[in-house]
Amino acid sequence: MPSPSSEWRPWRTLRGQLTLLNTAVVLLVIGAAVVIVRLGTRAVLEREVDAMLRGGVREVAAALEDLYPDIEAVVAEMRRKARSNDERGWFMHLLTAEGVTVWKSDHCPDEVAMTPPTNLDRPEAVRQVGSYRWARLTVAEPAQQVFLVRVGMSTDVLDESIAAVLGLLLAAGGFLALLAPLVGYVLAVRATRPVSDILRTADRLEPKQLKDRLPVRGTSDELDQLASTINRLLDQVAGELERQEQFVADAAHELRGPLTAVRSALEVALSQPRSAERYRETLNEVLDATRYLAKVANDLLLLAERDGRRTLESDGAAVDVAVIAGQAVSMFAGVAEDQGIDLSLSASEPARVRGEQADLRRVVGNLLDNAIRFTPRGGSIMVRVGQQGDGVVFTVTDTGVGIAAADLARVFDRFYKADAARSHAAEGRSGGLGLAICRSLLKACGGVISIDSCPGQGTTVTIRLPKPGPDVHHA
Repeated sequence: MPSPSSEWRPWRTLRGQLTLLNTAVVLLVIGAAVVIVRLGTRAVLEREVDAMLRGGVREVAAALEDLYPDIEAVVAEMRRKARSNDERGWFMHLLTAEGVTVWKSDHCPDEVAMTPPTNLDRPEAVRQVGSYRWARLTVAEPAQQVFLVRVGMSTDVLDESIAAVLGLLLAAGGFLALLAPLVGYVLAVRATRPVSDILRTADRLEPKQLKDRLPVRGTSDELDQLASTINRLLDQVAGELERQEQFVADAAHELRGPLTAVRSALEVALSQPRSAERYRETLNEVLDATRYLAKVANDLLLLAERDGRRTLESDGAAVDVAVIAGQAVSMFAGVAEDQGIDLSLSASEPARVRGEQADLRRVVGNLLDNAIRFTPRGGSIMVRVGQQGDGVVFTVTDTGVGIAAADLARVFDRFYKADAARSHAAEGRSGGLGLAICRSLLKACGGVISIDSCPGQGTTVTIRLPKPGPDVHHA
């Protein structure tokens, strides 16, 4: 039996919530419409009734003025008018200003007849008591006699008309209220169909199979923006997975050769008795291979660490690249001299950047090692450090063998080795990770690296690093 948390509850789904919201809005609109129609209808009907009652009371008042002082004639005229408006349910009442009834029609209710005159300063007024509404007109005769003429009707007629309108409105509203959940669900299904498509596509995705992409309808709405954002993320993840797979394959290929050589050397050494000198040569070969393997392993660990830490996490100190370059040139000066290479430095002013000092030392060391390795005897290497705009520029220019144009685009790829001339010069010393490590270390501190080269003439490596901000203290 499924647990309560795993039971499907439609009102908790997006479609269910949209349906409930749509239904609630429809019910609120129906309720508001009922109130507005009721108040509006009553106001309109009351204005129409008041207009008719005012017209009737003015006719009676005109007859009173014409026939006075013949009260019997006035009463006869009022009785005639009352009979002619009997179908409307009108009643009439004639009284003095003191509240004495002169005449009232048969339909005049006691509540009206017993209501004393008020607001005599207003010659014409409309009043309602209980369920009766009447118009009142004050008539002053020349003999200083003041009469009040009342013509009214029961508001039950208004209530019946309003009830009829409300009945129709409630019937239509009830039908809409029953229809609202169905229509709301249909609209919710249409509105959430892109979400369903996204879910189905996302459900098909697997960690190693990210070819599918979420559908983008071209409407530029929020769902399209969400799908486009997720697609860009999938592109990045797929590219990263592809690079990881290629990296693993390249690493396996790079390590297989030395391991095979070690195994072959040991198998040959053990195949038959040999002299101590031959054994020593074999062990030296194995030692060289293991040193190479250790270097590759250390480089791989460094790249893995830097890939997991994309941004700089230093102590915030500003590092002087000119000092680092000077120390590196001093360290490599002996090696360059032994190989007949002129190594010089041009750095006349401090060039501070924000970065890890150990990382920048490694970058500068790698570049100088490469330059010496690929520069023949009699060549030269110039190291320059200077400020340019809002950053620092560091360059290493050599007169070495150069790099072919076809190889320049891939020199930063891991395990990539350029043409035969450079590969021969680096044989046994490089695993093809040096420049990849440099780029990874520089990226962590906001730097960029680029290479310009011409085969047979030399290579220039350029590094651009941003200056430290005002909140960074100097080391």
